[in-house]
Amino acid sequence: MVGALIGALVLTLWQAYPTPDGRDIVVVVLLLVQVGSYALIVRKPMLPAQRRLVIYFCFNLAIWAVQIHLVPAVWWTVFAYVGQMFGMLPVRYALPMNLFAIVIIIGQMIGWDLRKANSDMVFAIIGQWTSVTIFMVYISHLSRTSMERGDLIAKLEAAQEKLEKAQQRETELAVLRERERLARDLHDSLGHALVAIAMQLEAIQRLYPVDPERASRQVDEVKALARSSMGTLRDTVAGLRAPGLGDRPLSFALQETCVELGQRTGIDVSCQFASEVETLSPALTETTWRIVQEALTNVEKHARAHRVSLSVASQPGELVLCVADDGVGLSKGAQSRPDRFGLRGMRERIEGLGGTLLLESSDGGTTVTAKLPLIGKTGARPATGSTESPKE
Repeated sequence: MVGALIGALVLTLWQAYPTPDGRDIVVVVLLLVQVGSYALIVRKPMLPAQRRLVIYFCFNLAIWAVQIHLVPAVWWTVFAYVGQMFGMLPVRYALPMNLFAIVIIIGQMIGWDLRKANSDMVFAIIGQWTSVTIFMVYISHLSRTSMERGDLIAKLEAAQEKLEKAQQRETELAVLRERERLARDLHDSLGHALVAIAMQLEAIQRLYPVDPERASRQVDEVKALARSSMGTLRDTVAGLRAPGLGDRPLSFALQETCVELGQRTGIDVSCQFASEVETLSPALTETTWRIVQEALTNVEKHARAHRVSLSVASQPGELVLCVADDGVGLSKGAQSRPDRFGLRGMRERIEGLGGTLLLESSDGGTTVTAKLPLIGKTGARPATGSTESPKE
């Protein structure tokens, strides 16, 4: 565009040399104004794109009309504007401006006297201009399609870059989640086993002077539990779904855990669960099993309770797990202490499945209630499993 205007400027000065008149000077000034408008409006935009371009082309076509009236030799500069219009404006704006240019050229050729109009000449000019217009519309369409494809490619590349960054963040989060899972599993499996081993060893130490034979049997039990804990540790590191549960049905594992706790500690343990526990998803089964393990271990380790009740009930849309004891209750601030990995692990497991955990504690005991959403469950069926382990 600037090159065409500078060419018209040189041509005007060349034709006017050595004695330019007022018309030549006006045309030179107008050409300089056009160069300035290009630099001001197109290169350094201050208005919204489409609006400023419409103003720019209307202003410069008006100047061009004045220029060819004063110096007809610069009429050809309109081709630069026509190419720009179809390249930068929608066709609905470029066509009227193009028609304006045709009218000005024909009017200039006949001296604005319709009586001098020659139909052959007019039709020839219109035909040639129409051909140019069709070509420009086609080029404009190709240019816009290319620009749209370029924008689409740029957006896709930006989206791909964001996706790659998101995948990288997700990978990092997955590693952190896996570390937390391993920490919970180690605490829930190996930690519980070590607590049981320590308590049984204390019992053996007290029992050995009184009943060596029974103490010896308990030593064998401790060794078996240690071997089982080693297998559980290997399973946990290998990433098995529910170390310690294995292929056992959840109802059987819950009953067995309650019976073992009662036999080991002398606590009166009751267990009641709904039949839905056999149809839970793997994630819900593991979470239920781990919560029961943690809650009963806390009772054995801290509560000094005489009675414990475990219930797993199915309600419309949710599974409700409750462990209640008549012990001394939780110490003040126990729920918020950072070293209480068991309570924190329970809460993380439950909230990870969209559930809620409620801890109620007083001098009369502690109640742990977990509510977990059941997808596709509409109601509860009567509880079918119930056991009570007698005191030893």
